[in-house]
Amino acid sequence: MTQPPLPIIQSIPHGGLGVPPQVFGRLGISATAIYNECDLWVDPLFDFAHPDLAGLHEQTGYAGSLSVTSLGIARALIDANRFPDDLDNPDGPVKSRTSYGQEIYTVPLDRAEKAALRDHHWGGYHQRLAQAMDDHGADCRLFLDCHNMAQVGPSAYAFAGATRPKICLSNYGNLAGEPRDAQTPLSCPAWFIQAAAGLAEEIFADLLMLEPQAGPDGQPVDVPTVAINWPFHGGYILKKYATGAPFGLMVEVNRGLYVGNQTPETPITHPNLPAIAAIRERMFRWVVGLLDLGSAQE
Repeated sequence: MTQPPLPIIQSIPHGGLGVPPQVFGRLGISATAIYNECDLWVDPLFDFAHPDLAGLHEQTGYAGSLSVTSLGIARALIDANRFPDDLDNPDGPVKSRTSYGQEIYTVPLDRAEKAALRDHHWGGYHQRLAQAMDDHGADCRLFLDCHNMAQVGPSAYAFAGATRPKICLSNYGNLAGEPRDAQTPLSCPAWFIQAAAGLAEEIFADLLMLEPQAGPDGQPVDVPTVAINWPFHGGYILKKYATGAPFGLMVEVNRGLYVGNQTPETPITHPNLPAIAAIRERMFRWVVGLLDLGSAQE
């Protein structure tokens, strides 16, 4: 029997590796650098319709999500999670510098070229996501902005070199999931993200880093299982769309769990399918738990 879908809308903006034809021949970074900027294998990581989950589909009564919107262009070049008018920012919607500080183009893009790339690729993604919200918003109980992150903070980003948690959950709030200020609305209530973090603590605690970092004493650095709004509190997507569902979260999975401790030169390899499957199974159980949390408050 076919199971009904999870009542969630998923946004997956950073999983692509494609290069727009307009910039062929102008890139100053390699395919390896693009690979290490990507939210690697994020689509299978959050594929709730995957055949491996058939047993959980039967057990929970759910299959895949209502809607999934993804982008095939590399995050190193086009970032759908940035504000559209931030074209002068090297880390904006059309990037000019990587998260490790590398210049992306041998000949910089002018503003008209950036605007054209933004309108086509960034704009296309948001048209599709907005349509998904229009089509399914009335049935949606959870908006999930799906990402993954490098094991430690990249050198050109905030908290460079810092150990990151296995899971980061974001609702645009502070470290407790409460409002940072009176002007910044939350994508879900503090109680919800706190309960989501508690559930993630239970479900993901047993996963281990493939390449543990060593501390000053030579022992592996302790990696928190989950953090709220650190190292990220959410981006453009969460702010724009999460109000269309009762609850909205951005979730980041540490790539150290299934890729390793990356640098800009980490070699391109095939996906670690067993590690991805282990995370996907836990992520599905976590999402079903979130739906139960929301139902308990209705």
